[in-house]
Amino acid sequence: MKKVELPAYFSTLNKGKVTLYVKKEYENRMSGQDIEGLFNLCKEPSPGSNHADKNELNDSHQGRASCKTLLMESLGNETFIVREYWHGGMVGKIFKDFFCDGMRPVRELSVCEAASRGGIKTTEIVAIVKNKVFGPLYKFRLVTKEITESIDLIELLLHSGENRLFKQKKQIINELAKAVNDMHNVDIYHADLHLKNILVKSDPGGGVQVYIIDLDKSKQYEKIGFQRKMKNILRLDRSVVKLRRKNQELFSKTFPVSNTDRVRFLKKYIELDSESVKPLRHYLQSYNNTHALHKLWWLVGGG
Repeated sequence: MKKVELPAYFSTLNKGKVTLYVKKEYENRMSGQDIEGLFNLCKEPSPGSNHADKNELNDSHQGRASCKTLLMESLGNETFIVREYWHGGMVGKIFKDFFCDGMRPVRELSVCEAASRGGIKTTEIVAIVKNKVFGPLYKFRLVTKEITESIDLIELLLHSGENRLFKQKKQIINELAKAVNDMHNVDIYHADLHLKNILVKSDPGGGVQVYIIDLDKSKQYEKIGFQRKMKNILRLDRSVVKLRRKNQELFSKTFPVSNTDRVRFLKKYIELDSESVKPLRHYLQSYNNTHALHKLWWLVGGG
């Protein structure tokens, strides 16, 4: 596993079994109470406890349902997203939020910083909270600056009839293709590229901005190959198919993403990818093959 190091512009603070990595430009502006609040993020709240004294912690649905928003008074009431690290699938039922890899969030930070340097719009990581529970087991919290006035693509599609942003669908598709291509141009493979991890917001000039978030378990390679690029694209497209399948009643008449929209995304991606040697029909055939396999899996597993 490639060794990663904490960037020089992060501080390391320790308190008991908790280690706090915090971006210096924010640390220098934070009050002692805010720093204390970050140290306490891994603690389980007691029943009836009040989080909303100086640092207000509330439910958020940006990116992942388990995220919280944190309001910091000393930072001008800026809002931040607090994300818990959890295992997925069957592993999550056993190990829940316990991890053996003490550097996991630092690896995400490394990829996130590389993405930002490459011009990809993503979340800004402000702090990492690492709590050593016992032995080699840790719990983590990741604190990022909130991308205000943004909406993830699942929410946008579920409320497409009510959201004025959906009128810019063609522009969103083109910007999404560019964002994915830019990510691949800096050789980043996203470990879980799906609709929930894409945020969209309007810019003052009437255009749209697309953010790719949640780079946990993602990797930056010396050279990303065609197969990994294709795997990202197919994972994203499969999340579109899955959204429609799980909301058949809502989309009984018209689904807001047509086959033409999906082909438009592919065409734009291929147009931007100077190294693409595969024709459009190759991508389309891969779409058909992978969806046939997953339809069988969904039928058997009920997923």
